[in-house]
Amino acid sequence: MNAYIIPTPRQRLIALGKALLPPFGGATIFLTARLYDRNAADLPLCKQLPWMWVVVVMATMVVASFAYLCGRSAFRIWRSGQYPAPGTSVLFRTRVHTGWWARTNAIAYAMISLLLAAFLVALLSMFVFPEGGMLNLGLRGCEP
Repeated sequence: MNAYIIPTPRQRLIALGKALLPPFGGATIFLTARLYDRNAADLPLCKQLPWMWVVVVMATMVVASFAYLCGRSAFRIWRSGQYPAPGTSVLFRTRVHTGWWARTNAIAYAMISLLLAAFLVALLSMFVFPEGGMLNLGLRGCEP
């Protein structure tokens, strides 16, 4: 017996908003980097640092939120044993899958979440952490 999720207009609006999150996240990172390029790229390094921090913090927030959302979806699918998980907003009438297909989707979401977390650690280790932080190198010469 096949089960389906039939969305209400409110659920469709929520699903559309969730579908637009990745393009808006990418556009946010792109626009932040573009603002840095136009306004701060020609400044001395000490004046560029606040702009660099804004770009790094924005990228960190976007990647961390995507990793969280993928991990949350993986946990909800795994726990419920069905894909899409109960309470998930969908755009169209969607068939509910159980069994191996649901577990495969949960594992895929978990892997994407782990890859995003690994990318986030690499991003932070390059720009923030003291061992390899390029931004910390500029702080030494900027002290008054």
